[in-house]
Amino acid sequence: MKPLEITSLTKRYGSTVGVEDVTFAIEPGEIFGYLGPNGSGKTTTIRCIMGLLRPTRGQVHVLGRRVRTGRATEHARIGYLPGDIRFWKWPRGRRTLKLLASLGGSGRAKKRRDELAERLDLDLSRRVGDLSKGNRQKVGVIYAFQHEPDLLILDEPTSGLDPLLRQIVLDLIRETAEAGAAVLLSSHDLSEVSAVCGRAGILREGRLVELAPISEIVQQGRRRLRVWFKDGTLAPPMSIDRLPGVELIQRRPGLVDLAYHGSADAVLKWIAQFPVDRIVTPQTSLEEAFMQYYRLGDETPASVPKDRTPETKGGAA
Repeated sequence: MKPLEITSLTKRYGSTVGVEDVTFAIEPGEIFGYLGPNGSGKTTTIRCIMGLLRPTRGQVHVLGRRVRTGRATEHARIGYLPGDIRFWKWPRGRRTLKLLASLGGSGRAKKRRDELAERLDLDLSRRVGDLSKGNRQKVGVIYAFQHEPDLLILDEPTSGLDPLLRQIVLDLIRETAEAGAAVLLSSHDLSEVSAVCGRAGILREGRLVELAPISEIVQQGRRRLRVWFKDGTLAPPMSIDRLPGVELIQRRPGLVDLAYHGSADAVLKWIAQFPVDRIVTPQTSLEEAFMQYYRLGDETPASVPKDRTPETKGGAA
């Protein structure tokens, strides 16, 4: 059983498309990155998963059960952290979390709650309304993790946290996946996604334009070449128009920094005209690869991509 299965999910708001024909599934123990800019459909998808929105068509199954709008399908086994989470102002942190745990029917949350509060350095005796944005985010993190869920739906879980706490949250995500839970991680911080996710889907204008392991997505981005010439004063002339798919990033005496798509044949032949000292190939980041899906515009396929996930169980990278 896959903890999360989404099939042909479509949600329209009148003539406006929220998501269109989105299909993917997450395996037990997998951390799946869900990427896209604001307005691309990430939050719409998550709200359909949680039964907060009724799809125009398509289906969502969580933990083996079809999601029915408004019926809290398997919510006692789901850890959910929305991107715009809000709490009551007057209750203290401990009371708030206890109440939320009881709504989910979980009687095992107290010990875990205290462990998480200590780990995140959060004083649960303070009123939630008096907490800073970062500390309120900690309350949200504990809310999602305190009942040891089988499926985690996290929307920007490290928002407002300092670098040390961000790392603690990422460690929690890894540990939860290692214990067998499936995780859907929606984040604008692509370094986070690259650090913990084994696979990702990329949304553009409501459509899933990529679904693949992180390593393959990175390979789809621009490739980089940095070239040092033996003559440290050489600044070779370069006509970008004559080198298809090549972009000049930097040129100064003795050095050029290039990015290219597709074959390296043309750029290597150009380099070969000059005495070269050394060439390095800086690693393409997930952020660089991600941006290609938006720079390419209409050249990016609008149809649902073939899932290029290997036939092995996913997991944290």
